[in-house]
Amino acid sequence: MTAVSLADRPNVRWTALFQGGYAWTSITAFTGIIVGAFDTYIVATAMPSVLRELGQPEFYAWITSAFQLATIVGLSLGGAGRDRLGLRAPFLIALVVFAGGSLACAMAPSMPLVVLARGLQGLGGGGLVVVCFSAAAGYPEGLRLRMYSLLSVAWASASLVGPILGGSITEVAGWRWVFIPNVPVCLLVALLAWFGFAGSVPGDKTRAVPVVRSLLLALATGSLVAAPSAGATGLALLLAGLVLGALYLRQEQAARVPVVPLQAWLGRGRLGSILQANLLFSMSFLGAAVFVPLFLQALRGQSAAAAGLVLTAGGLAWTGGNFLAGWSRGRWSKRMVIAGALLVAAACATIALQVVSGRWPVILVGVSWAVGGFGIGMAYITLLDQAIASSPREQYGSVTGAVQTLRTLGGALGGALMGALLHLLGAAGDMLRLSIVAIFLLATVLALWPATFGQPRMETQEAA
Repeated sequence: MTAVSLADRPNVRWTALFQGGYAWTSITAFTGIIVGAFDTYIVATAMPSVLRELGQPEFYAWITSAFQLATIVGLSLGGAGRDRLGLRAPFLIALVVFAGGSLACAMAPSMPLVVLARGLQGLGGGGLVVVCFSAAAGYPEGLRLRMYSLLSVAWASASLVGPILGGSITEVAGWRWVFIPNVPVCLLVALLAWFGFAGSVPGDKTRAVPVVRSLLLALATGSLVAAPSAGATGLALLLAGLVLGALYLRQEQAARVPVVPLQAWLGRGRLGSILQANLLFSMSFLGAAVFVPLFLQALRGQSAAAAGLVLTAGGLAWTGGNFLAGWSRGRWSKRMVIAGALLVAAACATIALQVVSGRWPVILVGVSWAVGGFGIGMAYITLLDQAIASSPREQYGSVTGAVQTLRTLGGALGGALMGALLHLLGAAGDMLRLSIVAIFLLATVLALWPATFGQPRMETQEAA
């Protein structure tokens, strides 16, 4: 039986992802996501040790920020590379950049060089993510959602094992050994990609590589995100972000294939409404996630480990939502997104109530966050699938990159907006309680938009 006929069967099984012509592609895409996902969680546990050895705490936050901003650029370049060159070449380039950044992190003698090396890692990591999801985008409709769900397992696995593994490596061998294993791992994944991504054809060989536009978008985002907590320089950063953003939009208007389709910012058209919903989900859930540990530790007296368990519950439930969306195989798409938005809104609203009360059992915070995680898991996979279904095949790379870029932007912008609320209302005494309530109510409103006035326009596949 051919791979195509397997995928087109009405009750296709998950095992079809590893049969016929899809086996090597599925394995390669899964391991490619594993590389970046595990690095994210492993490195997070090693960062305090980096600070103790190298000092310069003013650069500490930029270890993460540099990675995120460079990821935006990597997503854009990787998407363009997939459209111009197919899957294999941009994937191998991204692996080389990621491995080089990892080696540079391990050898860095100072905190500023760690920040620069993390930027290299983010550049390569963004390329890996977009190429892997672009590979899944090329699967027939019967398999595509299930492949997206499989890729989400990589992140769930990393969220469970990564922090423990990172802590163990750091304690036994030192923080530099957190980065060194990435080099041989990337070599192994490159060998898989040589077979798994062989034969993929370019979608649009004439597509421009948006280096300047992606850099402008990343710099504008970085300036706007840093402004609320920058003190006296905040106004200058805000103005810089607005100017860079205006330059980015001006160049996007003249581009044949934009980094992020312009209709996404206003929710116009089918694709624009889907991309806007994706952005708002990220602003709500990913933005609020930053403040769950603050609530638990500062107001409920819980340990960092307890706060981590709550976030882990959300991550596991996220994977469950992914699998439900994958099992549906495209049925009830709009209902999945609306239900997902209502679940995220309910999670944030109930946490706001728990902040006000201060008496509810702490375990209910974990339950609430798991409800939200399940909702965003349902919605994310469905929105990605619908964005691909709304696009021509030759633009799968650019659209996949746009979806992932908006997720990254949404998390950064949501966190910055909520951080500005914290700064405005205060973080001392009772004002901290008020600030966190306001943050989760804002997250509730952002999540409700895709379920009400901003419902995305989607096609629904009938049950087979």
